[in-house]
Amino acid sequence: ARPRVGIDRIRDVREGVAIQMVLDRSGSMGAEMDFDGERLSRLEAVKRVFRDFVLGSGRTLRGRPDDLIGMVAFARYADTLSPLTLTHGALMRFLDSLRLVSNQADDGTAIGDALALAAARLKMAGENAQSAGYRVRSKVIILMTDGIHNAGRRSPAEAARLAAAWGIRIHAVGIGAGPEF
Repeated sequence: ARPRVGIDRIRDVREGVAIQMVLDRSGSMGAEMDFDGERLSRLEAVKRVFRDFVLGSGRTLRGRPDDLIGMVAFARYADTLSPLTLTHGALMRFLDSLRLVSNQADDGTAIGDALALAAARLKMAGENAQSAGYRVRSKVIILMTDGIHNAGRRSPAEAARLAAAWGIRIHAVGIGAGPEF
């Protein structure tokens, strides 16, 4: 019952960027590659890049502490793994649970469907965040894939037009090794 000095820092976050990370979990993401001096599967490399981007790497990346970040994963089908959140520790638990598709019938690369799902999640982000006292400065999708669209209902071009109509930028990151990347 005596006075104590707290060591917790409280940050008042009022604005940032809404980011949907769109991660390929198709079977081809199991191929190994050299990454930062190690042999890792493409999916494990993506997970490390994702973690460094969100939390910071301690070297060159400072992290995204003020940004709402969500996660969509896809193979033949796209799924929301995490809604947009400022609680990045919880987001990392979802990332840790991400695995390659295990059923051959579910394998494929539905880039268009994944982009459309991410765009739909971001479309409402501004309104929902504003009601909670948070201002979304911009909306961004970061797609990380090693493949070519070969599944799903919507083409990547259709999804890109939809995102553009909603004011959402898309950045695509190709994962792999060799001259095509």
